[in-house]
Amino acid sequence: MRIYPTIAGRVTTEKRSLAVRRSKEIDATNRYPLTSRQKDPQHTERSPRHVIRLALRVRGEVRLDALQGALDDVVARHESLRTRINYSETDGSLGFQEVLSPLPVPLTVHDIPVTPGRSRDELAVDQYVKLHDELLSFTAVPSLRAALHRFDDRDAVLTLITHHLFGDNWSAGILRRELSACYKARISGTPHALPIPVQYREFVTWEQEFLQSDKAAKARNFWTEKLAGAEMYTMPADRPHGPDTLTPRSAVSNFLIDSRDFAKVIASARQNRCTPWHLLVAASMVLAERIRGSSNITLLTVDNGRQVRDFHNTIGFFANLVPIRLDFGNCRSFRDLMLVARKASMDAHQHQIPFGTVLELAPELMRSFEDSQVAPIAFNYARASVTLSDIQFADRVESVPWPEDLPTMFHRGSCMWSLVLLPSGAFRCVIEYEPDMLDADTVERWGSDFVSLVLEIADRPDGSWKTQ
Repeated sequence: MRIYPTIAGRVTTEKRSLAVRRSKEIDATNRYPLTSRQKDPQHTERSPRHVIRLALRVRGEVRLDALQGALDDVVARHESLRTRINYSETDGSLGFQEVLSPLPVPLTVHDIPVTPGRSRDELAVDQYVKLHDELLSFTAVPSLRAALHRFDDRDAVLTLITHHLFGDNWSAGILRRELSACYKARISGTPHALPIPVQYREFVTWEQEFLQSDKAAKARNFWTEKLAGAEMYTMPADRPHGPDTLTPRSAVSNFLIDSRDFAKVIASARQNRCTPWHLLVAASMVLAERIRGSSNITLLTVDNGRQVRDFHNTIGFFANLVPIRLDFGNCRSFRDLMLVARKASMDAHQHQIPFGTVLELAPELMRSFEDSQVAPIAFNYARASVTLSDIQFADRVESVPWPEDLPTMFHRGSCMWSLVLLPSGAFRCVIEYEPDMLDADTVERWGSDFVSLVLEIADRPDGSWKTQ
């Protein structure tokens, strides 16, 4: 079932899609309203540091003509990567998107010099780290830049960067998959089998129609009732802090569960008709009660924001903040906690609306984050939207690992818990925090206790969650 008429009536053949694309090239100033994600009243989202970065290690021959063509193909397929945002000079919530004609993607080629005592793997990571110092204006069109860093003709690092206003982490997976498919099509001369993407501008239409719907009205009623008297959960800071006390960079702590043990976590969650996310939320509930003594909390979580499947293959900025209200004082066992987490998560997802709209309904929700004596907390459950096999376009392609001790956060002043399911099946809890508000020992204790709770819940779901 299609979600609204503009999607239902879209062309379904590549031939007709090309015809539509050519007609759009004649009129290069297609204008559309901003989505809720692109509004920027604080002038922070448009920062040149607010970008998505990727690095791929490519082993095997890379044909530059095919790579350039594949990059251009992706930009032609996804309007978001050739969109310019024009903000009002007085109000960053006002403005419009301007979809432009396809443009060639800037692709540069560099040779990586041999460094004595450094392996190629280490030098590949260096290229990724350097990429995190690069800036990209939100006005750059197309909003995609690529560089091929070559050790030799059969070993290279491909780096990609795009502005966050036109993509998110889910989009990064789509970008990798489509680049691979388009490259192989260029090499083989055989058309790729990628689905015709729904364009990001159609999300504007969907969102505007949704916010006027009965479903949105029910969602507003849900959040008004659910968040009555609620404030976002925070953890106690080790010292007072504020914008003037921020250190030059945030700090990172990593906590790992190996693939064998996390397979048990997955199995335990399934046996209780839950997902690993529900079990992880249950662990956070116990940790919150032990730290704060509260059994009624509201967690700030990051959702992929793609509420309908039509947008699952669309590159664009969909990620949304979603609060989850958890009242678990009457729970006796770990299983009870999982079930509360499941219901609360499902309710929040089913009633999802733009976070800005939620704040209009619950204006006191974020007040706790303003306290200089606390650490604002957010949880992000990150799962790969593509598999390793989806990104193979040479002899072997794999993601360059990001160093565990280096931060990635653009938005400063909070404590982000990224719960990452790795391609190997292992699980990593990455806590990125501000050293001016938290000691490393505090974060180490929290992370270790969290991981221990995850394993304990998986091992004995019928056990009592309350300490004696």
